[in-house]
Amino acid sequence: MFYCKYFTSICQRKCAADAVQLMLCFVVPLVQEVEVDTGVRSAKLPFKATVHLSQINKVVWKNRNNRNVHVYENGSDHPEKQDRHYRHRTEINKKPLKTGDLSLTLKYPTHTARDTYTCTTYSKEGKVLMEKKVELKVKGQCCSGSLFTDSL
Repeated sequence: MFYCKYFTSICQRKCAADAVQLMLCFVVPLVQEVEVDTGVRSAKLPFKATVHLSQINKVVWKNRNNRNVHVYENGSDHPEKQDRHYRHRTEINKKPLKTGDLSLTLKYPTHTARDTYTCTTYSKEGKVLMEKKVELKVKGQCCSGSLFTDSL
């Protein structure tokens, strides 16, 4: 059985076709952008899984510095495995492996939350099943009190 590391609907069709086309799935993934204003209650980093749900054992969201932002494993969240800066500030759907919604909600994002986040799903054997990158852009008040806006 073959798995797409970087999942898209196009990739899914190609991976289902044969192993030769699977090679096309291992391209650099597109990074989805999410932009919010400082002061919002939360930012949702979307990830909807449509395949391999029964095979997923672990879901890990990390930032670009490879710090654990959120860990869901064996049917529950594991805040003890989170980086301390994210503890009590993140959540995912209550039953993500039933709904396929692996989106991460980051509470009260500030300019320091601007980052590229990666969600990786793993099988019980530790194999990567899917991966998605989401760039969070937060605009508004900065630490110096001046107003800035990210140029797009």
